[in-house]
Amino acid sequence: MIYAIISDIHANSDALEAVLIRCFEEHVDKFICLGDIVGYNASPSECIKMIRSLDVQFSVLGNHDEYAGSDISLIGCNPLARKGILWTKEQLTKEQKTWLMAPKLKIVNIKDKFTLVHGTLDSPSSWGYIFDVHDAHDNFVYQMTQITFSGHTHIPALFIKNTSISDEKNQISEYKPWANIDIYESEVSIKLDRNMKYLVNGGSIGQPRNEDHRASFCTFDTRSRVLKRICVEYDIKAAQDKIRAAGLPDDLALRLEKGC
Repeated sequence: MIYAIISDIHANSDALEAVLIRCFEEHVDKFICLGDIVGYNASPSECIKMIRSLDVQFSVLGNHDEYAGSDISLIGCNPLARKGILWTKEQLTKEQKTWLMAPKLKIVNIKDKFTLVHGTLDSPSSWGYIFDVHDAHDNFVYQMTQITFSGHTHIPALFIKNTSISDEKNQISEYKPWANIDIYESEVSIKLDRNMKYLVNGGSIGQPRNEDHRASFCTFDTRSRVLKRICVEYDIKAAQDKIRAAGLPDDLALRLEKGC
């Protein structure tokens, strides 16, 4: 089984379309969605329709999905996020909001040895972030499967824990090449080691924040245990034009080309 793990689409239908074309080329069987289908960008309904048309095997709730699909307080949201959420809520039907709220916060798949969460395993409803080795260490305490896929930061990362040694100071390292695909290349892959545990963030499709404007996602072959991160170009100008036409903050358009 080859899964495509997609996350943080954020209502960017142009980026999502480019990713789905690449998924076809990668012979993806089924999809996993790590949340934040909406928010920030200008095509929430379109992205919902696109996701619902796919063979999505598993999905988890994202914080922007919760904000847009419910009446939860937006106190604490940054101004750009808040404006995007308020605009998004006006675009969605009641049925779409109900659908957005349906996924669980965390899923554990024992058969294929992976766990899914948008933020962190220790407190998924708090929408915490995993930015560094210290955050990853806390998360590994709660990880019962070989691999966890998470999103939320919009920054690709791969943390590895060696389960064959007992010295905790040497157990976790950040696998740098995962996050640094050369601009002239489009993918990087690794084969999982049975003695290791992995914490994976495939990056964001709709609003990357790692100074790379390309849409980022990953695939996972459950038979070969090969994990691949892929970056694709998309029509950024088209996405920017939609943001501006919707009257959303121009900063949301500008950050797409900067990838930050």
